[in-house]
Amino acid sequence: MTASTRFLEPFRPALAAALATAALAVAVLPVGAATQSYSYRVELAGTAKKRHAHAGNVDWECRGKYCIASARGGNVSVRGCRELASQVGRVVSYRSEIKHLGGDQIDECNAVLASDTSPPKGAPGKAAGLAATAARPDSPPRVTTEELTFTGVHNWSPVK
Repeated sequence: MTASTRFLEPFRPALAAALATAALAVAVLPVGAATQSYSYRVELAGTAKKRHAHAGNVDWECRGKYCIASARGGNVSVRGCRELASQVGRVVSYRSEIKHLGGDQIDECNAVLASDTSPPKGAPGKAAGLAATAARPDSPPRVTTEELTFTGVHNWSPVK
């Protein structure tokens, strides 16, 4: 017996039990659990803006108001839905064979479309609103967005 095997001798029963437990755990796992492919289907409110999209680490194919994909896992997420909605349009339903997004999650998914705040053609934009506010010499310029409000500028002084 060598020195290293004599050192391990007291641990032999514990090592054997650990190896047996690990082998049993691997044997019990379903063979296709990690690699099973699931179908995904999305219904849109209108016709898809593009035929192919990559969203949520999935390659989608869209025709008319439906998009389909096949991928591992079967999970669905608001993030993946949002990525797809930003490319193809408003989502009505988002599902795989085993899971789907609920109404509030679909609303959250489509919020990405509502956040496009560019003004319609011919409408005054935020720059016009800023210019009108900055034209008043008695107050500092003010910019307001949905997330924050910024008033004033360092070393600002009214134009006289």
